[in-house]
Amino acid sequence: MGSALVSKVAVRGQATRQATVCAKAAPKAAAAKGKAVKGWGGGEAVYSLEKWYGPDRKLYLPSGLLDSADVPAYLNGDLAGDYGYDPLGLGDNEAQVETYRKYELIHSRWAMLATIGVLLPEAANAFGDGSQITGAVWWQTGAAMLDGGLLQYYGLTVPLPLILIAAVEVGLMGAVEAYRSSNSGPAGEDLDELYPGGQYFDPLGLADDPDAFAELRVKEIKNGRLALVSVLGYGVQALVTGDGPFANWSGHVADPFGYNLFTVVGTAERVPNL
Repeated sequence: MGSALVSKVAVRGQATRQATVCAKAAPKAAAAKGKAVKGWGGGEAVYSLEKWYGPDRKLYLPSGLLDSADVPAYLNGDLAGDYGYDPLGLGDNEAQVETYRKYELIHSRWAMLATIGVLLPEAANAFGDGSQITGAVWWQTGAAMLDGGLLQYYGLTVPLPLILIAAVEVGLMGAVEAYRSSNSGPAGEDLDELYPGGQYFDPLGLADDPDAFAELRVKEIKNGRLALVSVLGYGVQALVTGDGPFANWSGHVADPFGYNLFTVVGTAERVPNL
């Protein structure tokens, strides 16, 4: 009788342990269908990663126009921002994909910073009397400094000539690139080259949750690609219209039918909007 009781207790204990293991594993298994976790604002957030990763992720064309069987095998949905699009076959090599992703992500981050740096000074100057910022339009800043001017932001003047500012920027960026290429610097050694994290690169702990981190990687590369296209558009706009992007936007908003792609390209003489 004692052995039977011990056997029952053992079986019950084993069943309890199995239930506990299953309960712990369930959230991970359910993550593909959306796992509720604490969001950055304190409330609940649900990350449905199956939309962005894996074989059933979103592709660059909707179903019916593009079948998953038509997607190259090396685009398997493991990489953030993989929509199955590689018409030139540039990623048909694992090492090549890793190298291209590094270039794409670094250029995307620079482009996102550039869009802010291009838009904000011009917009801020437009809402004043037009003299608060020296060379507020992005492609005029260098010319203004080459003419002997100094950078000025709302009465605050940077008392450095262009050649000295360029030298400082080259020195700082050279140090940053040296740290990045050697993967060794003040933030530590042997860090993740693309997502180093930690107190220096993620001080708010936004990527502490693995699912949140996976979704953030998708958002970053999507916004980065948009920024790359935007910066290219800024350059084309400057050549075609002779204006900055904020002036182009404000002109179109003020007169959508009178100031747009067709009217601007078809006009021989153009007058700046701001």
